[in-house]
Amino acid sequence: MAGEALSPRDGRCERARQWASLRVDGELSELEDALLEQHLEGCASCSAFAARLAATTEAVRAVPLERPEISYPRFERPVIRLPVGRRVAIVAVAAAAALGAFVGSSLQTPSPAPAPSGGPQYSFRTDQNLLRQLPHQTKQPAPPPNHVPGQPPEGFV
Repeated sequence: MAGEALSPRDGRCERARQWASLRVDGELSELEDALLEQHLEGCASCSAFAARLAATTEAVRAVPLERPEISYPRFERPVIRLPVGRRVAIVAVAAAAALGAFVGSSLQTPSPAPAPSGGPQYSFRTDQNLLRQLPHQTKQPAPPPNHVPGQPPEGFV
């Protein structure tokens, strides 16, 4: 069944075989069922495949279910029962710890971060003020050439 060669219409035959499997399980729509029937009328290999698939499925479903002879023990999780007084004590300790953590964290103020020693620190406003104080850029004259025009550059002679 699985190793048999498909007809030259590989894509359509592959789809038809998938639909044949879905039809056996009752999961095929009316449109797909009509398209499958049309394909099976013109393709002998897919028609034979669908017939063998239906026969095999019927034979497997006709066999009665068997019960295993080995019985496995059921795993049951043990139930832990605590007295009411102990449950209340556990809840009270958890609540006290949560309240202590909350109060302790709200009373502490964050310590200031040490300033890095890599030179002066400026804020955004300070940087803006420094930029405003810079003189407007004026066009600088071009530097004189390193060699006399018409002569080769230094190093060539």
